[in-house]
Amino acid sequence: MTVLIRRYESRDYDTVRHLFAQGMMDYVPNSCLYLLRLRLLHLTFLALFITSFLLFGSFLVSLLVILALLAVGYLLLILSIQKFINITYKADLQNIEESYMLRHNSCFWVAEVNGQVVGMAGVQPIQGSSHDVELRRLSVAKHHRHKGIARNLCMCVIDFARQRGYQHVTLNTSTIQYAAHKLYQNMGFRKTRSKPSSNPLGRLVNVSITYYTYDI
Repeated sequence: MTVLIRRYESRDYDTVRHLFAQGMMDYVPNSCLYLLRLRLLHLTFLALFITSFLLFGSFLVSLLVILALLAVGYLLLILSIQKFINITYKADLQNIEESYMLRHNSCFWVAEVNGQVVGMAGVQPIQGSSHDVELRRLSVAKHHRHKGIARNLCMCVIDFARQRGYQHVTLNTSTIQYAAHKLYQNMGFRKTRSKPSSNPLGRLVNVSITYYTYDI
């Protein structure tokens, strides 16, 4: 498999936005598994099941109550991710050329396989710092993961930062992005800090944002 990594062009706009949205939605299964492992959720469902059984005197009705709540929770998760996608569409991905290609010390790359865009990553300088840049919007299509594409995109960002005299590449990722944590740690990024998610639902279920730094 031959992978071509090149700079973003205007013809990539729709594909890049779709790739970002698809990548975010791919985290739904991981999010569900994370939530289902939470002891707080287990205790909550147990209490609701017992309460429903006491109210209705029916095992089946109590089970249906739990299933209904699971369905509502799944819907809220989908809506939360879609909201984030829409916010991002209106932020740096609304005008990618202006946000990355025309901005000083910023860039955006796409990865191609057989002429099809299957990956992307961007870099921007951190406001107020002359030493740090941020790796942003790293994403690889589901069927092309675990093939070194994400690593190559990260290296593009690191090389770009090195050539411009920056000392650090920073990024952040959430608790549920397990593959991302493994990738960054294997590449030599060091964990600098963690903080609770700014999303109310994320805070409720103890999701945190982890920050990483790569020393050039």
